[in-house]
Amino acid sequence: MEKLTKKTLHFLFTTGIAGLVFCTASQMAVSTAESVKEESTYQEIENNGRTYVFASPARKADFEKSGELGKGIIKIGYGRNGETVVFDSEDAVIEYEGRLVKEILGKVGIKAYREFEKDGRLYIFTSPARKGNFEKSGELGVGITKIGYGQNGETVVFDSDEAVKEYDDRHPQNHVQK
Repeated sequence: MEKLTKKTLHFLFTTGIAGLVFCTASQMAVSTAESVKEESTYQEIENNGRTYVFASPARKADFEKSGELGKGIIKIGYGRNGETVVFDSEDAVIEYEGRLVKEILGKVGIKAYREFEKDGRLYIFTSPARKGNFEKSGELGVGITKIGYGQNGETVVFDSDEAVKEYDDRHPQNHVQK
C-alpha cells in the first residue's frame, strides 16, 4: 500500500508540475501583444555553445550571412542542457517554451491536446503556442481543414498533422473513410 501511495503521489506531483508549466506557457502566449507579421518558421541552430531560436526566416537568413543576430532576447542558462539561448523575437520565445512544455508532458505520458468548438467548427491544437496565438488573434494561419470530419459532420480545423493523428486516436469511430 505504501508503494502505491508513493507512486500515486509522484504521478500527481509530476502531473501538477506539467500542468503548471503548460498554463504558464499558454498564458504567456495569450498575453503577448505583438502579432506575427510574417509566416513563422521555427528553427533552432547550435552555434558556439549557444542555441539560437528563430521564428523569422528573414532574421535567420541574416544571421547565417553575418553570424550576428543584432537585436534579440538572450536567456542565460535557459536551454535544455543549461546553455544560453538567443531568441530573434518574443514569438520565438513563446514557441520554444511551448515545445518545452510538450516535451515535459510527453515524458510523463500526457499529450498537449486541446479540442474546442467555435462558430460551428471544431478546432484541434497540439501546440500550446499556436493555440495561444489563435486565442489572441482569432486566426490559425496555416492549418488543416477537413470538412464534415467531425463526429456529427462538423468541419474540423487542425493546427498540424500531429493534431489530426491525435484527434483520430481519441475518436476512433471517425476512422471511416471521409
